[in-house]
Amino acid sequence: MELNMILTITRRNDSEQFVEFFRKYGCSVVMSVVANGTANKSLLSMLGLRASEKMVSVTFADPALRRKLMRKLSSEMKIDMPDRGVAVSVPFSSAGSSTAAALAPSADETGNTDAKEEDSMDSKYELIITICSGGHTDTVMDAARAAGAAGGTVIHAKGTGAISAKKFFGLSIAAEKEMVFIVAKNTNKKEIMRAILQHAGADTEANSLVFSLPVNDTAGFKLMEEDE
Repeated sequence: MELNMILTITRRNDSEQFVEFFRKYGCSVVMSVVANGTANKSLLSMLGLRASEKMVSVTFADPALRRKLMRKLSSEMKIDMPDRGVAVSVPFSSAGSSTAAALAPSADETGNTDAKEEDSMDSKYELIITICSGGHTDTVMDAARAAGAAGGTVIHAKGTGAISAKKFFGLSIAAEKEMVFIVAKNTNKKEIMRAILQHAGADTEANSLVFSLPVNDTAGFKLMEEDE
């Protein structure tokens, strides 16, 4: 069974609306975590503002339901409005059959009419994920913006390795970490990743690991594309 992870980034105050939206269309598994926008901390301090609170929500869908959800996010949830949010769909390379069935309802269950429509990887975007040491988000984002990134979202995390296992891909485990999510154009991906590694890589205090995931569908990028 083909399965997609749909990652939605919204304002925290709007998160319940989006959770209810996904449940309405049969997505019984919706996980959410509090995150922050990546406006420069010194600028926010100067303006007397706090970092904007976001909510990252994750749900799962088969290809047919994914296409329906992305359309409805635009038409029903107005995700293309300014500061409303963005959504990307990332295909799974594999999933256990029983797990997949539990995560995502079938197209028939959701009343989708385009279940036989052929799926394709035609998105212009990729999801860049950077795992860096705590407190170095600005370093990562300064490098990414200089290379063309529009913005990012940060989730605070922690390594879960055993105390004796001190290194994994050059990163110290069980230390405070920050995960930075950046949705970038395919044409900018390499430059952004190269800039992050150059200015915040493993040989810096940020000690970052960077990787990217393919995106097969998006919602909420209409205004950015119109500006271009």
